[in-house]
Amino acid sequence: MRRTLIATLMTGLSLLAALAATAGAVGDQFRGGAFGLAWNADKGAIEARYPGGKWDQGEMGFARYCVPSRQTLLKLPAQYQTRELCFVIGADTTLAAVTARMDPTLPALLAVVNRSRTMFGDFDAILRDEGAIQSLHTKMLWTKDVPLLVQVSSGNDASGSPNEVSFTVADAASMFTAGADKVSNRPTGGK
Repeated sequence: MRRTLIATLMTGLSLLAALAATAGAVGDQFRGGAFGLAWNADKGAIEARYPGGKWDQGEMGFARYCVPSRQTLLKLPAQYQTRELCFVIGADTTLAAVTARMDPTLPALLAVVNRSRTMFGDFDAILRDEGAIQSLHTKMLWTKDVPLLVQVSSGNDASGSPNEVSFTVADAASMFTAGADKVSNRPTGGK
């Protein structure tokens, strides 16, 4: 019985290692674009594909078009669909980033983080609010395929309730990496 349990555990660990080793890169997934649009899409192409949205100026000063959209993300189950897509136009007047906002729940955050880690490996950079006792905002970044980037953001209000879960993919990584701390997911060997 014990030998069978150990063999089953070893087989499971081998499968997990194999999955991690074959995790697809961000570039393999998003090289041609995101959410049905190529990276060279302009404002007209975005509006044609996703009518009914509104243009405004995003946090970084670039034109942003947001539209309600329920669709699957990263092949997650239906309960983790997007609720809004926001497209950012870069300095070259073409699509620079797409952010999919999801229902702000802990299960949605865990689902998108775990799926991103399965698909792209461990995140390699992180942004958090400085000096906070309890971080109200966290951004995990996958920057290995710069200029392509994936970012998973989460936020909490002052009471600790989730108020943001989003997934961003960009072909202009520099828009998102300012102030990010590089992280290492390699185990450290202590003596």
